[in-house]
Amino acid sequence: MWAERYNVATVAVEDREGQIEVISDELERDLRLLGATAIEDKLQDGVPEAIADLKKAGIKIWVATGDKIETAIGKSKFVRNEDTVDTR
Repeated sequence: MWAERYNVATVAVEDREGQIEVISDELERDLRLLGATAIEDKLQDGVPEAIADLKKAGIKIWVATGDKIETAIGKSKFVRNEDTVDTR
């Protein structure tokens, strides 16, 4: 069972990190991302680039905000290249 092999790797005396990596690689194959993340209200360093990279990878980006519509549109235009803005 994978979990048992992983537990053995986590307590290995020699090459613990290497063993954990090998065991983890067995599980982390052919995965489908079903997650989401949140970005703090202010745009932090690297956020526009990270969003651009996600878009290049074909990942759809939705931004939920409590801002006024005008502020939300301004932020979305900052991180996107004038793409269609959904103001639902």
